Amino acid sequence: MTCFFCEGNIENDFTTHVAETDGSIIIIRNVPCLKCAQCGEVSYTGTVYEHLEGIIDTLQRNLTEVTIVKYSDKAA
Repeated sequence: MTCFFCEGNIENDFTTHVAETDGSIIIIRNVPCLKCAQCGEVSYTGTVYEHLEGIIDTLQRNLTEVTIVKYSDKAA
């Protein structure tokens, strides 16, 4: 698979996802992703994206100003 932006090679990798919601920041570490080896552009599969949304929705109810969590298939 090639990158939409630079046509570099896309590889399976992990990244840190940052979301800002209502004045709070959620940092989710070790998120599986597809990352371009050339430009670093990150994309997620539909399953990972849905799981990220679930984690964020769950955490929004109990947030402090900054929350850092590790991505897990069992969370959310």
